[in-house]
Amino acid sequence: MLKQIVKIWLWWLAARVLRKYQPKIIAITGSTGKTSAKDATALVLTQNLTKRGIQVGSTPGNLNTEFGVAATIVDPTFAGTTVNDKTKLTIRDISRLTKAAIKKLVNRANYPKILVLELAADRPGDIAYFMRRLKPEIGVLTNIGDVHLEFFGSKSELADEKGKLIAGVNPNGLAILNRDDELTNLIAQKTTARKIFIGLHEGADAVAANIALSSSGLHFDVNYRSKTAQINMPVYGEQFVYSALVAVIIGDYLGVDLIDSAAALSQYSPAAGRFERVELKGLTLIDDTYNANPTSMVAALTSLGRLAGTRRKVAILGDMRELGTAHEKGHREVGTVAASVLDLLITVGDGGRLIGEAATAAGLSADRVIGIGELDEIFAHLRDNDVVLVKGSRAVHLDRIATLIKEKYTPAQPARENSEQRIDLNL
Repeated sequence: MLKQIVKIWLWWLAARVLRKYQPKIIAITGSTGKTSAKDATALVLTQNLTKRGIQVGSTPGNLNTEFGVAATIVDPTFAGTTVNDKTKLTIRDISRLTKAAIKKLVNRANYPKILVLELAADRPGDIAYFMRRLKPEIGVLTNIGDVHLEFFGSKSELADEKGKLIAGVNPNGLAILNRDDELTNLIAQKTTARKIFIGLHEGADAVAANIALSSSGLHFDVNYRSKTAQINMPVYGEQFVYSALVAVIIGDYLGVDLIDSAAALSQYSPAAGRFERVELKGLTLIDDTYNANPTSMVAALTSLGRLAGTRRKVAILGDMRELGTAHEKGHREVGTVAASVLDLLITVGDGGRLIGEAATAAGLSADRVIGIGELDEIFAHLRDNDVVLVKGSRAVHLDRIATLIKEKYTPAQPARENSEQRIDLNL
């Protein structure tokens, strides 16, 4: 009851702030890549529009629930209170947000002209709730994957919910969709707004080509409206390509040249635990422990295979939560992909066991699939020069394993730029 009262109060304040300042709203949702797309977009816009006197605000971290989005609108600098590694909304926070809203409503504040908002859809009705309160000028749907199916009857029901964001875009605005996603065409029919499709293949309006990895990060060309710009990002996962494409298209829509967007993206830094490459003395750690679902697991494994080259590829994988009826299918699909990529698979938990069984069935020899019960058991299986991916849902806390590895192996000296070699991904 108290939570409902707080939510109503925050949105009452948010509605009045929006009515007074009328910012352009960019709303982003999807099964994976929401936060990365939001961060890349905010970076491109902030670096290029602030010098024109256009202030940009964005969702801090991943405050993407009904509470977090309302709080961001009331105070774009709000970051919440962290308790046991989780962001909470305390009574003190509510008091501070109320004061901030009153100050903005009574006086003319320096409020952002553009808000980049990340919207979560964990349960049926979540996006519909947002769309009754927001009218985005730009809407982005990154993809639809097997995630949160614990609360949705099927993937098509999840797509219908997330598609409500696209349906809610201002008819005179812009909808950005992923051409590589199988449900894109169905969802695109929900809006009469201008539509831009992004992707890695022909048929998309904005295409990423010549994708390559090097010691300094991810490199690719963006081809859009007869223009080409080279993007160089200090990240190491192919999945970041889509986030960059979103940012470039939104930048173009708001008057930012592709070359200027590319320059901003060269300074992009992934959030902690999102395919974060850490060079240690003895091995390379890929910390992707923020969360996991089948789509992001497959993307991470694919990127690991390409990044590691001839080095031994090791993955420590745990449960993927909230998959509902797709639980077993999702874990086994990951295991099948793991068998084609890895030299060693270490699993944690019941979901990890399913991944291991599927990997063995797909041809990874049984002696290269190891289930562990205690976290420190991993060290008996790691070797010098390994490239180690750690990934699982937040609920299984594989970030503890990433932390143990960082503590065990001291940081290495940065690689020299002149020794850089690119790995052509040929996509």
